[in-house]
Amino acid sequence: MYFFLSNFLSLFLNPINFLTFFLILLYILKLKFKKNYIKSLIGFVIILLLLISFIPIGKIGLAYLEKDYILQKKLIKIDNILVLGGPENIGLTKITKKLNIRDGSERLIASVKLALDNPESIIYFLGGGGNGVKKFKFNEADVAKIFFQDVGFDLKRIRFINSTRNTIENLEAFKNEDLNSKLNVLITSAYHMKRSTLIAKKFDIDVVPYAVDFRMAANSSKLKDGHFSILNFISGFSITSNMTNFNIFFREIMGILAFRLFY
Repeated sequence: MYFFLSNFLSLFLNPINFLTFFLILLYILKLKFKKNYIKSLIGFVIILLLLISFIPIGKIGLAYLEKDYILQKKLIKIDNILVLGGPENIGLTKITKKLNIRDGSERLIASVKLALDNPESIIYFLGGGGNGVKKFKFNEADVAKIFFQDVGFDLKRIRFINSTRNTIENLEAFKNEDLNSKLNVLITSAYHMKRSTLIAKKFDIDVVPYAVDFRMAANSSKLKDGHFSILNFISGFSITSNMTNFNIFFREIMGILAFRLFY
């Protein structure tokens, strides 16, 4: 239910797309009906888009989601390394026959690093394909397998759980493995960690967060000494970045609220 609902509402989980389409619809209605309240709605939507574009709301939101995971707890004697799928570019990898990964590739890199530091550990790659309702034969796990092969990592130390489509299904599938391990480390993007650990707790999976792919630090407008700089802010200002960050933050918050509501 959660998966199909999230796909059905995907347009609304991208507020920039939604507001843009809504603005076009309002303009068409205004041409036909010429009502004052439609004009007011158009002005309201334009103001929202301007606020999202020029004020780093998304950056502030992502900083909130990531702040608890900046300092990493020291990990000793890891049993299982759970890495959530997501950065794998299924379409381009299939077309080019070469590895293609997007933002968040640190998830895969970190899993290899932790596995090499803990020779007795097992990597559990969790993810099939969450880009749509339809399932495909070639999926995230296949792309991840190419990555591990390309870096020369031993595939015998990896368990691929590839029948899942989102974080809930990923962790539920791991729970069904019925493992009694001492230490499970969960690797995912820092902004996604709050929701992931919330889901893990719901399934009674004891995990230690290992956050990667931080967005807050990459968009920081502070200098090395910690003081705000106008010039640094101006050079780092980006409308597209503000929009992208807001979309990511909004979708993550909606995901947390939806999970609490339906689970």
